[in-house]
Amino acid sequence: MAGTGAQDEVRKVFDEMLEAQNAGDAGRLRSMLSERPDAVHIGTDAEEWWTSTQVVDAVAAAGGGDGIRAVADDIDIHVQGDVAWAEGRGRFTSAGGGERPVRMTGVLIREHGQWKVVQSHASIGVPNADIFG
Repeated sequence: MAGTGAQDEVRKVFDEMLEAQNAGDAGRLRSMLSERPDAVHIGTDAEEWWTSTQVVDAVAAAGGGDGIRAVADDIDIHVQGDVAWAEGRGRFTSAGGGERPVRMTGVLIREHGQWKVVQSHASIGVPNADIFG
């Protein structure tokens, strides 16, 4: 379903961010992330709490060669002026054919006329009964 013009713009940036990460295209990814020093990107690994520069460096180091791809399946986009947020579900896929559901969120801001990702987060849900079990 098509959204408003701004929603479509934000969805495009969100999708392109995942494509750049999956391809190991650090330069393209850098162009989509905010350079604000307070930008944060949180991954599924406990050690993945990064600035935009650190995410780009990690993608450059991996070069798209880790065999894991992020796919956004059901993402909702919301826009309020120069701030937008996204939330939804997707999956990680492995080169060997495995899949794992993932939850995704992101916050984008309009910087110099372009939407930039200032916050992103991916998590793998764990049943409450399994947290301490």
